[in-house]
Amino acid sequence: MVKKKIFKKLTLALVGATLLSTIAVGCSNANSTSTDSDKKVTLKIALWGDDEYKYMSETNKIADAYKKEHPNVTLEIEKIAPKEYDNTMKIRSSAGQLPDVFPVRQANLSLYADIMVPLNELKATENNLYAKETMIKGNVIGLPEAVFNEFVFYNKNIFQEYNLEIPKTWDEFIKVCQTIKDGKKYTPLALGLKDSWVNYPLNEYMPMLEAGDGQYYNKMASKDDPFTKGEPFYNAYTKIQKLYDAKVSGDDPLGYGWDQQRAMFVAGKAGMLAAGSWYKSDYITNGGKEENLGVFLLPTRNTTSDPFYTTAMTEFFWGVPKTSKNQKEAKEFLEWFFGDYYTQLATTTNIKPTMKGVSYNDEFFAQAFEDVDAEPVTIFYDDNYNKVMNAMKFDVKGIGQQMVAGKNSLDSIMKDLNAQWKKARGN
Repeated sequence: MVKKKIFKKLTLALVGATLLSTIAVGCSNANSTSTDSDKKVTLKIALWGDDEYKYMSETNKIADAYKKEHPNVTLEIEKIAPKEYDNTMKIRSSAGQLPDVFPVRQANLSLYADIMVPLNELKATENNLYAKETMIKGNVIGLPEAVFNEFVFYNKNIFQEYNLEIPKTWDEFIKVCQTIKDGKKYTPLALGLKDSWVNYPLNEYMPMLEAGDGQYYNKMASKDDPFTKGEPFYNAYTKIQKLYDAKVSGDDPLGYGWDQQRAMFVAGKAGMLAAGSWYKSDYITNGGKEENLGVFLLPTRNTTSDPFYTTAMTEFFWGVPKTSKNQKEAKEFLEWFFGDYYTQLATTTNIKPTMKGVSYNDEFFAQAFEDVDAEPVTIFYDDNYNKVMNAMKFDVKGIGQQMVAGKNSLDSIMKDLNAQWKKARGN
């Protein structure tokens, strides 16, 4: 009887201990959850844009603004020089030392396809006008901050002097160039091809405008002979060759580069300059007078009854690498960043927004769209195209230099490209 009583007491004691233990664990877990949500986190953010960095570090300090709503998170912003940014990020990626959040250039998106966290489920992704148009391997790995259109900037005084009207077709554009050339006072179209990149509005983008498709290069990657006569690439380059043959960029466009090109235009010695919307601030910074500056869309169409295509280039793709130890907090930051803060950033820095509901009222660039029913095509290069491009070292800007040099006919250049392209696809 005594033994039974002792056993009963021991059993009760064990049950009580188990209950206390369970309660203690439950309290511990509750405290742990609370601690996780309040844990101190430092998010490292890198970027290359001057305007963005100035706004985030001076105009509207992003670290302070974010801490008001997320007191446990500290933001560390690092600016890397634009010319060094890509290589710096590649080196850090190899070392597994990428920041928690950083933007990727569109041209490099495919390089980061397997090392970035998918952002498909974010509200910011759903509200981004271009995110799903720029998916890599079925995933949104970066949210574009800005979209840029390409323009022809022109000197209003020169146009007025020669009584020129804004051209609406390719032939009209060449005629405007020829009229200025015949006046023998100004260079019609400043194009410093010593730096090959300056011809990108022509040699890179015009095939897409000819096709009316911003992903035309990706479709080229599925063909063996995309440079054949009658194809959009060949047709576009026929137009470009006609412009180069008119010699409207000076006696030796291969003898001067970008610095001389923009100096020529700012000084009023050239009638036109082709570049993206980014060039306006460059023009003002280098002493240009805004009252002398006009802008229109590059008219690549054949007749005024044809569709008027213009390019839309998305850039500054914000993403989170898989190496980040703070992926949850990094994604929360992106949700916040592309909200009210982004609206203020876009408005203040006057970038063309990528988010739904953010207004854009730029009277200067609006003039380019007047009396033109423009149809934007969103430029994007996928992994298949990049593989072929890298395999054959396809360089459209370098081809532009060849065309100006005139050592080979357009037909021979296109024939050679078809052979190289087919070989690259086979490899």
